[in-house]
Amino acid sequence: MIEMSIVIPTYNRAKRLRACLEALARQTQPANEFEVIVVNDGGTDDTEKIVSSLNVPYALQIFHQKNQGQNVARNYGVEFAQGRYCLFLDDDIIAQPELIAEHLRLHHEQEGVIGLGQMSLHFAKTTNWFIASYLRGWHKHYEELNKGTREPTWEDCYAGNFSISRSVFLEVGGFAADIRKAHDVELGYRLQQLGLRYVYLSKALGKQDERKEVWELLADIEKAGAAWVTLCQRHPSMYPYLLGSMIPSLRESLLLNIFWMTGISPGILAGIGSIFGSTRWGRKWFRFVNHYCRWRGYRRVTSVQMSSKALIQGTPILMYHAFGKPGERASRFVLPISRFIQQMDLLKWLGYHVLSLEEFQQYHLNQSLPPARSVVLTFDDGYAEFYDLVYPVLKRNGFAATVFIVSEKIGACNDWTSLPELNGRPLLTSNEIREMAHYDIQFGAHSRTHARLLAMSQDHMQDEIEGSKADLENALHTPITTFAYPYGEFNAEAQDAIRNAGFRGGYSTNKGLNILGSPSFAFHRIEVEGTLSLRRFAMALWLGNTR
Repeated sequence: MIEMSIVIPTYNRAKRLRACLEALARQTQPANEFEVIVVNDGGTDDTEKIVSSLNVPYALQIFHQKNQGQNVARNYGVEFAQGRYCLFLDDDIIAQPELIAEHLRLHHEQEGVIGLGQMSLHFAKTTNWFIASYLRGWHKHYEELNKGTREPTWEDCYAGNFSISRSVFLEVGGFAADIRKAHDVELGYRLQQLGLRYVYLSKALGKQDERKEVWELLADIEKAGAAWVTLCQRHPSMYPYLLGSMIPSLRESLLLNIFWMTGISPGILAGIGSIFGSTRWGRKWFRFVNHYCRWRGYRRVTSVQMSSKALIQGTPILMYHAFGKPGERASRFVLPISRFIQQMDLLKWLGYHVLSLEEFQQYHLNQSLPPARSVVLTFDDGYAEFYDLVYPVLKRNGFAATVFIVSEKIGACNDWTSLPELNGRPLLTSNEIREMAHYDIQFGAHSRTHARLLAMSQDHMQDEIEGSKADLENALHTPITTFAYPYGEFNAEAQDAIRNAGFRGGYSTNKGLNILGSPSFAFHRIEVEGTLSLRRFAMALWLGNTR
């Protein structure tokens, strides 16, 4: 009885296909329990002749279609499958003897799972710096899966070696017919959304015989960047995982702009990497070359609205604390009001759009870009001088702002720090907050007591987060959708807690700009220190960093 159907798409790679099929003849799984279906995707070599001439112990069929891509070929092969389960292999995978048995064992033991087999990568040429770096990254990825330090997810769903129930595959519609590159990851995402679980199979080893040159690898990475745009447009919640991983650092942002303007090719950058070798700088350069290729792919397919320049530059969210009256000494957390006025005048002179945090979040939710030269103003803790000193400046300029309030300290004083310039400093009163809420001043939560969330129990953390939201909503009679992490400290549990509490955005103290791919519960902000010069303030608007 046929239990497993192995589907292999191929295109003009007859010799490698032959090695793949011969390896399947050496499986520990009885040959009468699986079949192999080859789909010739419009190839013109002697694939059919080689397949027909093979003497293998398992049932082997070949079908033909016009060239439409691996995704369509795989779907087509499943139509003829007789097994309860489908195993997808690439035509350059040499299956080790236990591969099929391991996939079948998983599906016999568990339901609602997807089997992800291990894949080792072998290049004919390993002396090239880029290929050697590429291999290190590949091996590290699977080493983490082998050790259990990395949990498999939809991002690991590579169609070169994965299995699934045929009925489930058909139920979800198979691979998307209009997505060639990354169609396996897209399917993996849909399957995880349905609640299916990924299981990594280290013994289901497939050795990939890779013969691509450096320029072909670079082109593949660029195509992946283009494909990610398509995936994120179809599944917006993929943004933090795919495009969010492409957020450039300060140095990367500068280099990306320079290299784009000069039109330098990725091949030249890959050649430069040989200078660094396998050093720490070599690893950083390899990461940058990958980044550059993906951004090139990004740039090639994005519309004018989603221009690569805007995506790279992103939106700065400025973070202020306390403000000093004339004569009060400036410090990291206390900005003289005269400097703040200069900064606001500069924003106006440069033509910046000062968005409210709600507006920024809406753009992010809709996966659309804010206007060029947008900026967001936020103020942590809610010090009393905000009402007397800052509020009039914002009104005069017509600027929106968000103040993050410590909800149980309204009308009291700062008692959570020993810093002399902040300890005992008065905080906004309820009446002042309500008055400003009628203007374009919005309020967000900053916990109940400005406690360190990571130093408390889950229940205590939940009370600090949910309680601050409830306190402010009861006082202002308006939804509170933004949360700033006290001391900027957060982890996955804190992010989950503010998400579950009903907030739409979490704001950290991590420096940097925010692009479409920025995680919704870990937005970056730029701290405007009290001693910051106007020149460095202008630099922060552009680069996302004051240093």
